[in-house]
Amino acid sequence: MAQVQTGKMQKFLTVFLCFWVAFFEGFDLQAPGIAAKGIAATFSLDQVQMGYVFSLGVFGMLFGAFFGGRVADYLGQKKVLMLSIAIFGVFMSLTALAPSVEVLYIARFFTGLGLGAAMPTMISVVGDEATEANRGKLNSLMYCGLPVGAIFVAGLAIIFKDISWHTLFLIGGLTPLLLIPFMAMILKDKRTEKVESVATEAVPPMAQVLFAESRYKYTLPLWVSFFFTLMVNYILISWLPNLLMEQGLEKPQAFMIMLIFQVGAVIGTLGLGYLLDRLKLWQMAVIIYTGLFIAVLILFTTKSIPLLIFAGLIGGIFSTGGQSILYGISPIFYSPAGKVTGVGSAISLGRLGAMTGPLLTGKILALGLGTTGILVASAPGIVLSAIAVAALSAYKASKK
Repeated sequence: MAQVQTGKMQKFLTVFLCFWVAFFEGFDLQAPGIAAKGIAATFSLDQVQMGYVFSLGVFGMLFGAFFGGRVADYLGQKKVLMLSIAIFGVFMSLTALAPSVEVLYIARFFTGLGLGAAMPTMISVVGDEATEANRGKLNSLMYCGLPVGAIFVAGLAIIFKDISWHTLFLIGGLTPLLLIPFMAMILKDKRTEKVESVATEAVPPMAQVLFAESRYKYTLPLWVSFFFTLMVNYILISWLPNLLMEQGLEKPQAFMIMLIFQVGAVIGTLGLGYLLDRLKLWQMAVIIYTGLFIAVLILFTTKSIPLLIFAGLIGGIFSTGGQSILYGISPIFYSPAGKVTGVGSAISLGRLGAMTGPLLTGKILALGLGTTGILVASAPGIVLSAIAVAALSAYKASKK
């Protein structure tokens, strides 16, 4: 009985720590947008240079997810997660103290690198604690930290209207460093425990992890679903307020709908995680991508405030919630020895989609195609993601 209670406490503390890692990713995701005017004024940056500030963080995440996952399979998840949080915390703090724009750029890249390496590692850590019966619940409890972190930053900016951008980044940088000693005491590296007796076979070559023995049948659909789901998600996160204002909404109305979007993200992460433990993957695909298509369709075609509020809510539910489901299922397709490599590769493709979405949106708007052009560009990605997750469902069913 005591062993069972100890196991439950270990599971709870592991998920709790990973929740805070996700929280600080959400914090970092939202902070640059809120701090944009202050950063631009401090360093006299134009729009192109501010674009670098935004994109370098995501670019760092891409590299961090891919290579961090690979390193975690060699060194162990616990060590890499702690190192990732240290890198993230130090360089987010350095962002606030940067004496020049060059240091600012470097700080943003390495902040993203730390966060990028943390994400596949913590997903794998939580996956080690999960079973088929509770995988969705544990993953959703962990990942809902991301929208909660984004809401927290927005709340800080609303409550403390005169808060400086330096203070915002120092809060986001110094606070996560407090997690590191708790990680050292609490986290277990189960992957290392499982393979330490067969060290020579512990980490297969990357191509073998991803493609050998028909593994391409789940690696490629994972990549497709991650790329397009995050592409649409980041279009909404990055551009939604501006697009709504272009459709005639006032600034407070646009930001209210963005806040509702983040509330929907929390609801979707928790609610879809609950459903994941009870429905088949193909059923989840139908629910998520039908809901996402309806949300995008309404957001980009109407000026009705009630409809836009509804679309903002379901947009958050199905874009961020759908993203969390992908994070939850990705570890189940790979063996322990290559799990973080597999998850990291999928997240890297997702980060590439996250970079592509905002850039594609900017190009579409520059061509004068407006929100209709964004809708036309988004719709095929939503359909392809649905097909890819359905393919994963079929593959998973065939292996039972």
